[in-house]
Amino acid sequence: MPKQKAEKADSISNLERFFAHLRGLPGRGDQIDLYRGHSDEAFRLVPSLFRRKENRKDEKNIFRELISLHPAEFQQDKNVFEQLVRMQHYALPTRLLDLTFNPLVALYFTCKGSPSRTGEFVQLSVSKRSVRYFDSDTVSCIAGLSNLTGKERDEIRSIDDIEYLNNSHAGKRLLQFIRAEKPYFLPEMRPGDLKSIQVVRPKLNNRRIIAQQGLFLLFGLTTELEDANEFDIAITRTKISATNKRALLRDLDRVNINESTLFPEVEYAAKYIMEKITPISE
Repeated sequence: MPKQKAEKADSISNLERFFAHLRGLPGRGDQIDLYRGHSDEAFRLVPSLFRRKENRKDEKNIFRELISLHPAEFQQDKNVFEQLVRMQHYALPTRLLDLTFNPLVALYFTCKGSPSRTGEFVQLSVSKRSVRYFDSDTVSCIAGLSNLTGKERDEIRSIDDIEYLNNSHAGKRLLQFIRAEKPYFLPEMRPGDLKSIQVVRPKLNNRRIIAQQGLFLLFGLTTELEDANEFDIAITRTKISATNKRALLRDLDRVNINESTLFPEVEYAAKYIMEKITPISE
């Protein structure tokens, strides 16, 4: 298990110092570095679904209700993971957590919002071999948990034996949903996979994902990614002082990292234009 290395860099006040700091972060040739920005250092690596007990309990209903109300929006999605990505886009609570390949994008989200709070720039380093794609069987198994009731997920959470899992009531229910998108899928689900956290590359069929160079952490039955974890994800945290956020946002704007470019929808472009004309007061 990789050892988490704590970093503190309240002195990061411009992009030159930020890039110098990046060069000093740990990394290995067989790993890929991913990033996330927290505007408040108190935020944890927890997907929106798991931040409220009520959402976690009602996941199945939340998932189906949006599809029921707007089925046309989901017609192009080939599997549950793609549906979750679309729901994430519309700010519905899901078991996904946004990441980016671009450290400047993560720095933007570190600095945008919570102006009086210290932010946190998070680097996550994972093996290149561990990154999965949207059509992975493991991804289908984990994403399929969204179709189960809380009681069924609790049943799976208590199972450690492969054969027992695949013959259990909850396991058979999950298998039904997986086979709806993959008819060939064999009853060989692994308990460890369903309890894991996976890095997943989505289809680049969403303008915001493209603009933000995005990918996701997909959470199974584990509800939080901690610094000391069993998923071979090394985490390095960097503090960004609240007093430096505004200056860093100005620097990022100069290299075209701003609300208008990261959120390509028209309403965000309009908001960006108005903020440029009438800057928000200190």
